Amino acid sequence: MTEDELNFAEESVSEPRKPKPREWLVLIVDDERDVHESTVLALGREKVCGRELRFFHAYSSTEAREILSAKRDFAIILLDVVMENEHAGLDLVKHIRDDLKILDSRIILRTGQPGYAPELDTITRYEINDYKSKSELTRNKLFTTLTAAIRSYAQVRALELSKRGLETIIKASKELLYLRGYQEFASGVITQIAALLHLPEEGLVLVKRLEALDDSAAGLQIIAAAGRYSHLIMKPLSTLKDELSIAALEQAAEQKQNILLDEETCLYFDTPDGTEMIVYLAAGIEKSREEMQLIELFSTNIAACIDNITLLEQRHEYAYQDQLLGIPNRLSFLQAIDHHLQCHSPSLQIVLIDIDQFGALNDTIGTENGDLLLQEISYRLRNKHPHQLVARISGDTFALLGPCQTLSPEKVKAVFSKPFEISGTSHTLSATQGRVVLDNQKSATEVLAQANVALKRAKQTLRGGFQDFHTDMLKETESRVHLLQNLRQAFDQERLFMAYQPKIELATGKLIGFEALMRWKADTGGYVAPLEFIPIAETSGLIVPLGEWALRASLVKIRQMRKRFGSDLTMAVNVSMVQFAQPEFLSMVDAALAFAEAEPESLELEITESFAMHDFETVCELINDIHARGIRIAIDDFGTGFSSLSYLEKLRVHSLKIDKTFVDRINENDLDTRIPETILRLGHSLGLSVVAEGIETQFQADWLKSNQCDFGQGYLFAKPLSAVELEQWTRSYASD
Repeated sequence: MTEDELNFAEESVSEPRKPKPREWLVLIVDDERDVHESTVLALGREKVCGRELRFFHAYSSTEAREILSAKRDFAIILLDVVMENEHAGLDLVKHIRDDLKILDSRIILRTGQPGYAPELDTITRYEINDYKSKSELTRNKLFTTLTAAIRSYAQVRALELSKRGLETIIKASKELLYLRGYQEFASGVITQIAALLHLPEEGLVLVKRLEALDDSAAGLQIIAAAGRYSHLIMKPLSTLKDELSIAALEQAAEQKQNILLDEETCLYFDTPDGTEMIVYLAAGIEKSREEMQLIELFSTNIAACIDNITLLEQRHEYAYQDQLLGIPNRLSFLQAIDHHLQCHSPSLQIVLIDIDQFGALNDTIGTENGDLLLQEISYRLRNKHPHQLVARISGDTFALLGPCQTLSPEKVKAVFSKPFEISGTSHTLSATQGRVVLDNQKSATEVLAQANVALKRAKQTLRGGFQDFHTDMLKETESRVHLLQNLRQAFDQERLFMAYQPKIELATGKLIGFEALMRWKADTGGYVAPLEFIPIAETSGLIVPLGEWALRASLVKIRQMRKRFGSDLTMAVNVSMVQFAQPEFLSMVDAALAFAEAEPESLELEITESFAMHDFETVCELINDIHARGIRIAIDDFGTGFSSLSYLEKLRVHSLKIDKTFVDRINENDLDTRIPETILRLGHSLGLSVVAEGIETQFQADWLKSNQCDFGQGYLFAKPLSAVELEQWTRSYASD
C-alpha cells in the first residue's frame, strides 16, 4: 500500500450471524398451471452457477405486468407466447423492454403452438434470448437452457454493475472533493456508497483518531448519520441502542477488517495519518467479485478525498485562525459578526483594542519577546472574558464581541491593570478602545469600519481611553476622504500654489525675507484653509510629495528675489513631522537646492515645537546635519507645546516664532503680554532671534519693537502674496 492509498481490509464473516444464500429469481409467465408445476418440479432443487432458483408465478400477462412493476431483478423470464390472445406474450416482451426498460433479464419464449413463433426481427428487436417449444423442453434441456441464460445474465449484470459503478465513482469523486470538513465529507460517503450499491441511505460513519490510546473501539465517534440514525451525529458509539450493530462495529474496529452480514455492512478504512473510518450500512451487500472490486476502487477514491479534506481543514484553520495566538483572526471575526447581524442578536457590541506604543516596545524588546507579550495579552483577554469572542484583527489590535453589559470600558481596561511579565521583565501596558454596538448595519465590514473609526478618534484624543462610535464620526471621516480625493486631484491638476508673506525687521522696517505658505484654490473659486487640508495631507502621506514640490517652488522664487532685490533675503519653508521623518529627507533638500540653484543660506526650515521634542536624539542629529549645510532652523508656534528648556538649549536652532494666538493678546483694551515677554527673554538669553506672527495692528508692532522682538510678519505689513504680487509689493515697499 502506498502512502496515498487507503487500506481496504479483506472481508470476514461474523460468527453470530450467517448471510442468506443468494438466489436467482425466475419469473414463470404461463396461463397453464401444469406448466408452472412441472417447471418447479424439474428445476426446484437444482443450483445454477452456485445459486438456488427462486420462482415467481404469473398466470396472465396482466398479472406479470403487476409483478414486474414491483420487482425488476429477475434473471430469467420464462414466457408463454399465447395467453389471453395470440399476441399477449410478444406484447409483454415489448412492455418489458420498451416501457419498463428492463434490459438485463433474459427472456425465454415458450409455446405449445409452434405456428406462433415470432419473426426473426422481433427476436432481435426485443432481445429475446431463446425460443423453445414446450414439447422439446425436457428436464435436461430446460436446465441447459436456463444455465446458459443465467450465465449470460450474470455477465451482463457484471458489465452493467462495473459501468454503473465506475460512473458513480467518478461522480462521487467530484462531489466528495468539494466537501469541506469531516462531517460533511462523511455524510457524502454514506450517500455515494448507498448509490453505488443501490441501497437506501440508512447508515453511519464513525471515526477513531490516531490519538486513541489502544486498538479498542472506545474512541469511536459517530460523525455522520443518515436515515433513522440521523439523531446520532457527533455522539459516541454507545448511544446506538442496537447491541448487535454495536458488536459488529466494535469487531470491525478491533480486527481492522470488513464485517459483511445478512442485514448490515461494516466497511473498514484507515488512512496514512492514522485516522480510522468505519462506514455502517443498514443492509447487506452482495459479495460478488465485481461488487467487491467496485468497493475497493471506491475505497481508493475515499483515500484521496480524505487527503483533500485534511488539506482543506488545514487551509481552513490557516484562513480563520491566528497561527501565533491560536484564536480567531479577522476573517473569522467578520464571519461571527455577519452571523449575529443575520440573526438580529440583541445588545451586542464590538470592541477594538489597540495596544498603545506596542511598535516601539516591540523594537526595544525584540520580536520574539513581542510575540510572547501578544500571547500573554491574548490569554488574559480570554481569561477575563471567557464567554465573549476574542480575535486578533492585525498586529497588536484585538477585538471582542459580546453583550454590551459585559464589555464596559472599565472591564476591558482592567485587563491591562497589572503589568505583564515577559522573560523576567515587567511591562506596564495601556490600550485604547474603539467601540460600536450592532444596530442593523448592512455587513460585518461596515461594523468593523465603524469600530475602527471610533478607535482612531480615541487614539487622537486620549491614549488608554475609549470612544464609542456615532454617525457624526462617519460623516467626518467621509468628509476627510472626500477632501483627500479632491486634494490629490488639485495637486495633479496644479490648482495648488505657493503664497509668500513678507518678514520685516521691526527695529528698522527692513524687508529681510519671506515665509512660504501653501494655498489651494477650489473649483468653486473659494479657498480651502490650510488648517483643513494640511493635516489630511500629513496623515495620508501626501505631504511628502507636496512638501518637496513646495520646497522646490519656494527655492526657485527666493533665488529670483535675491537676484532682483538683494542677496540677503531668506525664504522660510514649513516642514511637517512626516517629511522630517523620511530617511531621504536631507537628500531631498539637497536635490531641491540643486534644482533651484539656490544658496543654502537663503533657506530657513520651520519645525514645530512638539516635533522638535518628539524624538530628541534623532531630531538633534538631523538638525546638526542641516546646520552644517548653512541652512537656518526656526521653531514655529513656540509656546503652544510643553517643551523642555534643557532640550531647547541643546538644539542648534536660529530663531523662535511667537504664535499668533499670543500676539492677538497684545491689544490696548485687554493687554496680556506674559507669554510673549517670556518667549522674548528666553530666546534672547539663548542667543536666538525671535519672530512674531500675525501682527495686525500698529500697537502690536510698537509693543513688540519696544520689547526687542527682532522680526515680525502679518497683515499690518502684507498678506500672503502670489508670486507675481510678491515682486510688485517688494518693489513698492523698497521705494517707500
